[in-house]
Amino acid sequence: MPVRKFSILFFVFSIIAGLLGAILGEWLIESYYGVWPNILLMGAYFGQLALIAGLFCLGAELISPIINGRSWRLEYSGLSWKMLVPVTLVMLFAAGLLFQFLYSLNFSNIKPPDDIVMVMDISDSMNETDPGHESLKAAGKLISNMKPTHRASVISFNEDANITKSMFNVSDKQERTDAIEQINRLQATGSTDIGNALDTAIQEIDDHKKNGRKPMVILFSDGYSELDLDAVVEPYQNKDIVINTIGMSKIDKGGAQLLKLIASRTGGSFYDVKNANELTNVFEKIYLENQDRLLVTQRHGLFQDSTYLAILRVVLITLIGGLFGLALGIIFDNRYLAKSYVITGVFAGLLAGLVLELGLQDSLQSGFSYRLAADILLTALTGLGTLIIPIREKFSGSAPRNTSGSDFSVKRNSSKRDHFKKGF
Repeated sequence: MPVRKFSILFFVFSIIAGLLGAILGEWLIESYYGVWPNILLMGAYFGQLALIAGLFCLGAELISPIINGRSWRLEYSGLSWKMLVPVTLVMLFAAGLLFQFLYSLNFSNIKPPDDIVMVMDISDSMNETDPGHESLKAAGKLISNMKPTHRASVISFNEDANITKSMFNVSDKQERTDAIEQINRLQATGSTDIGNALDTAIQEIDDHKKNGRKPMVILFSDGYSELDLDAVVEPYQNKDIVINTIGMSKIDKGGAQLLKLIASRTGGSFYDVKNANELTNVFEKIYLENQDRLLVTQRHGLFQDSTYLAILRVVLITLIGGLFGLALGIIFDNRYLAKSYVITGVFAGLLAGLVLELGLQDSLQSGFSYRLAADILLTALTGLGTLIIPIREKFSGSAPRNTSGSDFSVKRNSSKRDHFKKGF
């Protein structure tokens, strides 16, 4: 008859696995986003999470075989070790590749930006907040790393706004080199006028408008300036041009709040930088996130409010959960366990997908807390399968027969098979 089984060690180990997998996954994202192809990054993310979960759950059962039984530990645990890597790391790596590929496809009329206008604050305060000129280095590095099909423009401002480098094709090596040289010559002086800078930026966009090309603005400033917000952002709203902003709330909370408002009014994102040495990564991050999206990170810019992508993310993470459950069932080589784990895995995946979608898209904070919650749901809730979904046990005469042993493996010798006969 069906029975429910629960192992406190199994449950605790699955939570630890989710925590460790989330930390390692975060390191992968921070270290290799923009370095590896997105599909490879997501394959590695889910592959390592599944491997850690399988390893810890297998370890818990070896220590205390409550779920799968002592006969499994004596006779079949060796096979479980052999199956561990193929059904966790390899299977979920492949799933991560495929699902990220599907998530990256663009079936809508949404077009990523391909003309990038960088608006750089060079007011006198930058000598204190950015003495190493990290913001200028960040702009130059971004130009070096842009796709050859893109165009770029650089506007510098204090109380005045000047076109440091007018719109040029990034594929032109000479133009690209000249842009970086012009940026490196900039000197910080004067006060701050963000309104004038954005007026100059929209004029630059209009002067170099080309059919079929989508512009985007990246605005960096460390201070506050008085401006008519409605009047400044209206041209961008009318033309559906996103302004992503970077500020330093630690230096000037009023300026950071203004930049946050500018971004939100135009559908962009605000990035709060604590130290100037973070700027290079932030510029790169803004560029990458507006070109594409990862399955486990926040969508930005034109993709931010896509209902299609919201539903697709939840569906794909739900499937990931089901595969987590299937992997556990195969590791323990038992179809009854697999059924329980797949059902709870699908439910865990659904909850994890909702946590990622609703949490990431409504938050201005780091997405790690939501990825952590989602990963723990995938590992811990999936591992509760035998408690939530009863598993079947068979009997032979008056003595109960263990449900463990090999359901998915090749047949063993007849003496073992007779003693540990399965219901498959």
